[in-house]
Amino acid sequence: MRYLGDIMEKNARVFPDKPAFVSGKGNEDFSKQVSFREFRDRVYSLINYLNNRGFEKGDRIAILSKNSLEYMEVYGVAERGGFIAVPLNFRLSSDEIALLLNHSESRVLFFASEYAGMVEKVGCDINSVEEYICMGDGCGNYTEYGEAIKKGEKVEPDVNVEGDDVVYLMYTSGTTGLPKGVMLTHRGQLENAKALLMEQALVRSDVHLAIMPLYHVGGRALPLSHTLRSCTVYIRDKFSPEQFLKDVERYRITTTQLVPTMIAFILEVPGIESHDLSSLRTVWYASSPMPVALLKRAIGVFGNVLIQGYGLTEAGPLATVLHKEDHELDEDSEKRLQSAGFPAIGVEIKIVDEEMKEVPVGELGEIAIRSDFIMKGYWRMPEETEKTLKNGWLLSGDIGKLDGNGYLYVVDRKKDVIISGGENIYPREIEEVLYRHPAVLEAAVIGVPDEVWGENVMAVIVVKEGAEVTEEEIIEFCKERIASYKKPRIVEFVDALPKNPSGKILKYELRKIFSGQRDE
Repeated sequence: MRYLGDIMEKNARVFPDKPAFVSGKGNEDFSKQVSFREFRDRVYSLINYLNNRGFEKGDRIAILSKNSLEYMEVYGVAERGGFIAVPLNFRLSSDEIALLLNHSESRVLFFASEYAGMVEKVGCDINSVEEYICMGDGCGNYTEYGEAIKKGEKVEPDVNVEGDDVVYLMYTSGTTGLPKGVMLTHRGQLENAKALLMEQALVRSDVHLAIMPLYHVGGRALPLSHTLRSCTVYIRDKFSPEQFLKDVERYRITTTQLVPTMIAFILEVPGIESHDLSSLRTVWYASSPMPVALLKRAIGVFGNVLIQGYGLTEAGPLATVLHKEDHELDEDSEKRLQSAGFPAIGVEIKIVDEEMKEVPVGELGEIAIRSDFIMKGYWRMPEETEKTLKNGWLLSGDIGKLDGNGYLYVVDRKKDVIISGGENIYPREIEEVLYRHPAVLEAAVIGVPDEVWGENVMAVIVVKEGAEVTEEEIIEFCKERIASYKKPRIVEFVDALPKNPSGKILKYELRKIFSGQRDE
């Protein structure tokens, strides 16, 4: 295979009648389905429609929608037609959507009809979009998605695509600031899919449930690895813990991807033990570290089926894997489960200092990643690209260490480290302790300004339904389990923590909210 379009071509030729994608809205039954041959033909039609309208290889085609069958087809248009897909976060404001469309200079916008109002609102602020294609009912004067398919011929497009061509322009989640457009290539994404396929040991009979947002790099990567293996992928447009359990049981789902927050909510579903989850053989979790206490609970419910993937958008995204055998509970598991595992197939990892020199085993530094998956660079941000890519290595922005056995430990984001009284304090260590408290559902630790100490440690906590706990109890709980200087000095209780769509807690948002807090 030379590029991503080869996956679609192969599946249509070898497994023409096998279901490729099955999609469902909300808590409804899965109602839409296409075979691999039907999928290819619909993608051909869309490509030829766009070509006939004057759009060509290299043009950016944006998509604004929740997860759907059509979303997969637009990805297919980019993968086979040589376009660059620009998936947009549907939770963004109209101003943010306009900014990304203008920055990417997208010429085509595919959008779900439920966002027609937003598209109408941003239309006057967009300079580049020439074609609007609406998916669903109530499209008004916009071109309807189904009509575009009807107008395009079901013949193989005459487009030459190369492995180094950019296929996705994925905007970063912005956990530390403004989003940046990450350029991912056909070759990189194909190799990433191969590595994911092997790390999961996928077989053709696997049935995948895709819940993660498809505009997120991980949300795209896991289904792509399954399509590479000719598996059927079920697509949900939103996450519901109760519906997840029903889907696994009814459709005999074998693999899925979740973030720790999703797992926490699933484990709280009353009567979870009554659901038959025996078909599940792999639960891939990623996007943020899973507290060990939560991880042990998940293993108790799901069995030894969990795999952790660490990575980031710029890495393509796969960097390391903590396999099922590493999740076995034994005398060494407490430490091992805090790790992110070993470098994935085709990936090199090293820990470096500020001068890019490798540090000794066990010492902290920035995690640097090298593979064929990493980004080509940031879209039209040469200075940012130069800061992040160094001699073929990607600087992750994460602080970590390698132990003597080769396990990687991700300690924290470089920008999240708290410096209090001259001491470096790593929030994740404190969060691990907080999650061991029986009343804590979710927790995030941040640094807030203090005139004496520089920064104070603050814990922001979501309490489990029906549970009660005080600030004093939380502080004392931590004091008994970690060094006193690391314990939270301030505890805030909130109804929910701000997160990006991939489930990462937005600590910079918490810092903005609580920046005026002081320890008395």
